[in-house]
Amino acid sequence: MVKKESKHNFFSVRDLRVEYASGQEVIHAVNGVSFELESGTTIGLVGETGAGKTSIARAIMRILPDYATKSVSGKVDFKAEELLELPESEMRLLRGKSISMIFQDPMTALNPVKKVVDQIAEGVRLHQNTSKRESIEIAIKMLEMVGISEDRAYEYPHQFSGGMKQRVVIAIALACNPEILIADEPTTALDVTIQAQVLELMKELKEKLGTAMILITHDLGVVAEVCDTVAVVYAGELVEYGTKERVFDKPSHPYTQGLFNALPDLSKNVKRLTPIEGLPPDPSNLPKGCAFASRCPFVTEECKKDKIDMIKISENHQVRCIRCEEE
Repeated sequence: MVKKESKHNFFSVRDLRVEYASGQEVIHAVNGVSFELESGTTIGLVGETGAGKTSIARAIMRILPDYATKSVSGKVDFKAEELLELPESEMRLLRGKSISMIFQDPMTALNPVKKVVDQIAEGVRLHQNTSKRESIEIAIKMLEMVGISEDRAYEYPHQFSGGMKQRVVIAIALACNPEILIADEPTTALDVTIQAQVLELMKELKEKLGTAMILITHDLGVVAEVCDTVAVVYAGELVEYGTKERVFDKPSHPYTQGLFNALPDLSKNVKRLTPIEGLPPDPSNLPKGCAFASRCPFVTEECKKDKIDMIKISENHQVRCIRCEEE
């Protein structure tokens, strides 16, 4: 596996906050998120729809919508460069080359009036300063790498199935051999068989190219398959963060436990799954204390008083819950 950077000081997010403006309301989408990513490893951001996972990714890439974004603060460090403070011209050089993103819906990520080979070659030509012919050759090799033959390279997106479109999007994201790949629910729109194929493809390419990855998903099965570390996101903040083994073997936050309880277990004879009761809080009016308090089966008055800090319960496991103590 290709190692491009020392594991230390590779990529980190510190106290990231994102606010949107909606009429007279302020939407608190991301509230002080912090995590680290080591070279060649994968972190999974897990949580319900609306938890703030995509806002975290778009803030890292600096592609949040200007018309709706009220403020972005915190630090995003990539190899000692502070991304949130870079001029847009410099960020544009990094985006696609050093940090790339697979978007959730391949239907809208691709240009419907451009051949797929040209859409891949465009980024190659921009970032690698190659000729048109060379960029086309690289694009064809990338398509072959994701399992699409050269004879289909000059077709348009509408001629491909959903799974094939997703392969094209992966080829675009990996064309310049980025050091970090952000995958925003890359298998959500695909059927189960194609999901498995795309996940296996991403694992193979990640190992072959030595790419670090931030995987956004609500599927714990996908996390178990692909990730090294797990960050559970709820109401715009991390509620549990640790290695995959620790989080899966000892889920400690009531929300994480609820996510696992909602999964079918073939070893148990139950008629119904156990859902998490209630709904996430209104992001324009977050509670004073724990954001999960209204849905938590263990809630106390103490939980509602003030914001709960992350508690380190082991060397590689942190939880945002006053019930948890250091081991």
